[in-house]
Amino acid sequence: MVIRARPGEGCVFFSYGNAKFRQNKTNLAQYLPACGERFHVVIGASPFNKYYSEKRITDLLLWANDHFDFACVFVPDTPTVWTLEAGGYSLDEALHKTRRQVRYLNNKIDRAREAADNAINRVDLLPWSLLVKYKSYANLEKRCRTAFATDSEFQRECLAATDEVLENRRRDGYQLSDLDRLHAVDYLMAELPLILFGPELFGVQTSTFIYHRSLQLLEKLFAGEFSIKPMHGQHFVIAHELA
Repeated sequence: MVIRARPGEGCVFFSYGNAKFRQNKTNLAQYLPACGERFHVVIGASPFNKYYSEKRITDLLLWANDHFDFACVFVPDTPTVWTLEAGGYSLDEALHKTRRQVRYLNNKIDRAREAADNAINRVDLLPWSLLVKYKSYANLEKRCRTAFATDSEFQRECLAATDEVLENRRRDGYQLSDLDRLHAVDYLMAELPLILFGPELFGVQTSTFIYHRSLQLLEKLFAGEFSIKPMHGQHFVIAHELA
């Protein structure tokens, strides 16, 4: 018999031991699913983030191709428009800036897929405008919004994460209102189904979301500190470059 940790937990001692050990939360989100369970991976990419160079995207695709059966690159196209609107841009300005940046990012992803060669047929581009059409997406997003409305601690952390995004996306000199912050939370609600409920969303046993850094919100979500939690089989991995 082979004993493995339960989905989403780091080791067998944490899953089945008679005393829970203290885990370092800064590493909590970095556990990979067990070998043989790595069915699906989502690489999160941000249109305005300079981290996503063509080389870095290529490296991520090659790594994903070696470890997972299915892979996709998520691009938050429409939610980026909402964030720019919340940051003081008009709808026309937000649409123009987003379309230009998403087109630039998509071109890098396409070239990265070609560079990855054998991964090209197994890596899909997944914009939010396509994701929203998935059968279970609407119900999963509703669960996130319900938690935001009913769990004050979760709401507080969501707003804190949103403030961090808006600080880098708002128009120079624009003073954010509380209504702006609530509008910007839509971006987060649009992404959370991918990060929390991937197995149900994609119909797979395990789904792993990859991003280049963690957030306190995500650390607390995967530590089980809110009323809403990742489902079994959901993982979150932080991409680190080797020195």
